[in-house]
Amino acid sequence: MNWYHEWQALSARIQGLLDAGVFFYSALQHSSADDQSVRKKILLRDAQQIFSSLNDYLQSYRSAFPERALASLERFLNQKEIKEFNFNPSGAQIRGRVQFALTSLAAFRSEFSYVISDTQAVALRITERAFVHLQRSIMVNDDIRKNWIAAFDIGETKCEKLGALHLLSHGIWAFKAHGKKGRTDLILDEPLPDSSIIEKASTALVLTEWKIVKNSNELDDKIEEALKQTKLYVTGVLGGIELTNYRYLVMVSEKSTKMPFDFTEGTIAYRHINIPVNPDTPSIEAKKS
Repeated sequence: MNWYHEWQALSARIQGLLDAGVFFYSALQHSSADDQSVRKKILLRDAQQIFSSLNDYLQSYRSAFPERALASLERFLNQKEIKEFNFNPSGAQIRGRVQFALTSLAAFRSEFSYVISDTQAVALRITERAFVHLQRSIMVNDDIRKNWIAAFDIGETKCEKLGALHLLSHGIWAFKAHGKKGRTDLILDEPLPDSSIIEKASTALVLTEWKIVKNSNELDDKIEEALKQTKLYVTGVLGGIELTNYRYLVMVSEKSTKMPFDFTEGTIAYRHINIPVNPDTPSIEAKKS
């Protein structure tokens, strides 16, 4: 289990406690007595366990959290009211303590869920920027262009490795599909390493398929081939950092090649990216666009 999926379990646990609280206070409308000490024995006890689990959660995944998620969790747990909260109050204090515990957990759950929902948008921006940076680096940097021309002559595997290395410099761990849930590391050409390494070292995990296009009349076939390979894959367990709704069909050509329009099937958007290894000068490229 990674930090994202563990949060789903914690979030469900918090929601369950909130539902229990709603049921309890609704029942009090018919009887104001708490003869069985539900507030203390159930609501406060469960809240205490959740607070403890959140502390353990922070320690377990501190290095893997996105920056905003880490800040949100630390801010919540470091509040003086939270750190000094007494889960074993006297009778007169129990009602107020229950209200504070449940309300604070509800507010945190809402904030944290919102914060991590933005990680997909951040991952998308970083991935798009990484591809633009690669295109422009080849255009203006002679050494990078020479490396890519050599890779183009060697074959797709070499282009995959160079491309994946560039993406990793932006915090993007690129992989290609190998069966429904299989992922192959583009650099090592073997199954992806332990998920904790990926979570610590990267911002996003992205499915890419790289193809070399030697002639313009090959483009459609190469795109179709790449598309079929990406469709073999079904999103795996790294939901917290995996860019689940975007897949990249990367066509490596000698000169700039006009790509077809991107399209969406179901919830998946397919992006067409062209990496020309020997593009014309920037001024000529600008006139083409």
